[in-house]
Amino acid sequence: MIRRFALAVVLTALSTVAATPAFALKYAEPEHNLKVDPSIPGWQPGEVKSEPEEELNVVGADIMDEVVLGWVKIYRKQYPRLSLTEDLRASGAGAPGLVSGKGDLAPVGREMFPSEEQSFVDKYGYKPLAIRVATGSVGSLGKTASSVILVDKDNPIDCLSLPQLDAIYSKTRKLGYQEVNTWGDLGAKGEWANRPIHLYGLKPVNGIEQYFKMVAMDGGEYKDNIQFVKGKGFTHAFTVAAEDMATHPGGLTYALLANVTPNVKVVSLSWKQGETCYAPSVQNVYSHKYPFSRYVYIYVNRVPGKPLPPKVKEFLKLVLSREGQQVVADERVFIPLLPEVVQQELRKLE
Repeated sequence: MIRRFALAVVLTALSTVAATPAFALKYAEPEHNLKVDPSIPGWQPGEVKSEPEEELNVVGADIMDEVVLGWVKIYRKQYPRLSLTEDLRASGAGAPGLVSGKGDLAPVGREMFPSEEQSFVDKYGYKPLAIRVATGSVGSLGKTASSVILVDKDNPIDCLSLPQLDAIYSKTRKLGYQEVNTWGDLGAKGEWANRPIHLYGLKPVNGIEQYFKMVAMDGGEYKDNIQFVKGKGFTHAFTVAAEDMATHPGGLTYALLANVTPNVKVVSLSWKQGETCYAPSVQNVYSHKYPFSRYVYIYVNRVPGKPLPPKVKEFLKLVLSREGQQVVADERVFIPLLPEVVQQELRKLE
């Protein structure tokens, strides 16, 4: 059984490496030395009855390969009769894996797109169950990094609230702030008061853009004056936007920490107008005080009113245990969950 598991992992890894660049495995430098909160309970494995050669199939994100493999190693020792397979190609593979039934667990390094969720609903008549399994990274490319807001380095504005960002980017202004067109509308004085805000963004749909739209705009509609930037990959496009600000004073873009250039600065953010502003530091992302702190997920197919299959439930219990979150901490890129988030997710399994 162990040999079969090892062979499956090796073949999956080799096939992933040999795949197209979009599916390539990504290495990220360690970002933190955070420890798992000791109040998170340890794993108490339950009974999982399985037939010989029965499988638990994991289909989804390549960027979660290291933590998934760490969880699998712990799980298979407890349930040696159960074979585990991994097909970790991309976050976009998670939803099709669940819809087709090929995947029992779908790790996704972002929230499912509305179209992905709808494809599942169209087949099963209910939504997939989303379980938060780790916090995203602070700034590692390809590792669900927190979004940041960049402005000109000499811009007098040092903090923005989510309602202000909503008014900057959207025509619907669902978060209730007044209409914003100039930096003066945000409190800037002097030569900045009448300077228009030159907006950059990514053309929908992609994970970073969708997350920004959900958090900052409550899913509202974009203004018509946004300059959609292009480049080789989303992260390069953000760097193009940052560099272009040098020729368009008054610019603003959402981006990642990796896209900071000498001519721009990162603005701190607050959840509501007048509240404390937070910078995208390790501690602020871990605590989710920083508004654009993200999660990564495992999605599963749970029929409403019915329990999860024991083999699926126990895997998720492991992930949400002290041991499972230690796997996250040991990678030092993704960040462990807070104890209260663990408890919230565990309740979803009952």
